[in-house]
Amino acid sequence: MNKILLIICGSIAASRCKKIINLLNDKKIQVSCILTEEAKKYVKISDFKKLVKNRVYTDRSEKKNKMLHINLSRINDLVIVCPATANTIAKLANGYGDNLASNTLLASNKKILFAPAMNSFMWHNKANKKNVRILKDRGHEFIGPKIGNLKCGEFGLGRIDESKNILNKIMSNLKIYNLFKNKKCLVTAGPTIEMIDPVRYISNNSSGKQGFEIANQLVLSGAKVILVSGPTNLDPPPNLKFIKIKSATEMYNKIKKISKIDIGIFSAAVSDFKNKNISKSKIKKNKNLYLSLIKNIDILEKVGKNKKQRPKYLVGFAAETGSITYAKKKLINKNCDMIVYNKINNKNKVFESDYNKISIITKNRIKNYRKMTKVNCANEIIKNINLYLSNNE
Repeated sequence: MNKILLIICGSIAASRCKKIINLLNDKKIQVSCILTEEAKKYVKISDFKKLVKNRVYTDRSEKKNKMLHINLSRINDLVIVCPATANTIAKLANGYGDNLASNTLLASNKKILFAPAMNSFMWHNKANKKNVRILKDRGHEFIGPKIGNLKCGEFGLGRIDESKNILNKIMSNLKIYNLFKNKKCLVTAGPTIEMIDPVRYISNNSSGKQGFEIANQLVLSGAKVILVSGPTNLDPPPNLKFIKIKSATEMYNKIKKISKIDIGIFSAAVSDFKNKNISKSKIKKNKNLYLSLIKNIDILEKVGKNKKQRPKYLVGFAAETGSITYAKKKLINKNCDMIVYNKINNKNKVFESDYNKISIITKNRIKNYRKMTKVNCANEIIKNINLYLSNNE
């Protein structure tokens, strides 16, 4: 049985949550509720206790259990804020935790959905729009709002979305969670470095941000994740196994020890070449330096063509200054199920950026995406994997 946490904020639309809970009960989904102090002005706690079998929590509840904001996030599969007010949106966007609801959102290790309800001028307020954009860029999903007659007597954008639309979004996210739950996922990230001497090395500009975001979103989707990364300045996401490496050979040696992988996403920028002869001492600069470079191990190809090593679903990356043609060939030549293509140019500054512009290539189609945050790129990659899993499991 899936479990969701419904956070109800102070809006006249809070009464709509009764219908949403009934719809979820019909789907055999266990619901727990947090009511903010403002929400209690619009609805009765007793009404919700009947609907969710007493799993209703308020700020007073945390006085009895100081770790409640942690526990509620951990025991549920999905969190939805409905109705989401401008106040609660602002709190999460700016990192404020001053009640049970906001503390739970900050501590959450699950996907968070928002169903906003507010006056049209509040929705369009520049501060609110900025906060919504911040949360969307972090990968949080918004359901609505709609245009229509508002309870305040005005007409405009701010009306809470239809209950069936909210239910459908919840169900689609739970479907992804159920498909990925306990799946063994391997993600590679960052650059590799190939030594020239004890001081110098060959590498590339990869920051590792895209791979780290993929790993984090997989964790939020319920997967068991192993992240193998070259040198970066990033802290590894929580709740996964992190393996740090330097060279391509070291990365492959770690990967080949990992068995029975369900999903492999190879986003690391592995150095194509390495120095043939590594100097044991620092090379002095009193003469010209000529390096003899040899082809490095092709980890994606090696894993893709090895029946024992190959994950059930394999994703590779292709960062190219040229056309998408090479990426298409890579899908076949490396025996992948999906290739994520990056066009590298002055307009699409991928390295060190929080944004990316990708195309997803599979055997049946190519889908191009607008420029978006690497968090949202990660979510689109996961959604595309989900399409395959839905049709093949």
